[in-house]
Amino acid sequence: MKHILGPNSKSLLTGVQEGDSQPNAVDLRLDKVFKISGGDFILSNEEKIHRGSTILTTLNDYFELSVGSYEVIFENVINVGEGEAGWVITRSTLNRNGCFLTSGLYDSGYNGLMAGVLHVTCGHARIKRGTRIGQYLSFNAEALTMYDGDYGLNKAHDTKYENS
Repeated sequence: MKHILGPNSKSLLTGVQEGDSQPNAVDLRLDKVFKISGGDFILSNEEKIHRGSTILTTLNDYFELSVGSYEVIFENVINVGEGEAGWVITRSTLNRNGCFLTSGLYDSGYNGLMAGVLHVTCGHARIKRGTRIGQYLSFNAEALTMYDGDYGLNKAHDTKYENS
């Protein structure tokens, strides 16, 4: 592993606040929450049709979350440098309370919003916007090519989050 804020990292992370840098990772703060809809999800090599989601509003700056799965957007934007990759893990306080994050790999060359899915498994949760809920871990990675996927800045998928 390597620290994304360390002197040898080629990656950049916006929105890092005082206290977010941990010994081996950087904390990520919650910005937006979307309740994942129950519609059909279709995935093949030819098409990708998402279930859809509904943005949640806050009550006194808290998201009120019942048992279920929620797409979460962090306050940060990342630009993963060549020869590096990373992923998001859950902060332990959430784990100990039946809430956990899942997130895909952030490939070399990815530039865009950071997101994941928050799974609330054991009952109601109240989480304040701006709270540190995840940690980004960075590592050296042999990249055969740079990221060229459907997500990231200037991609249609991210427009939904920027206009919310």
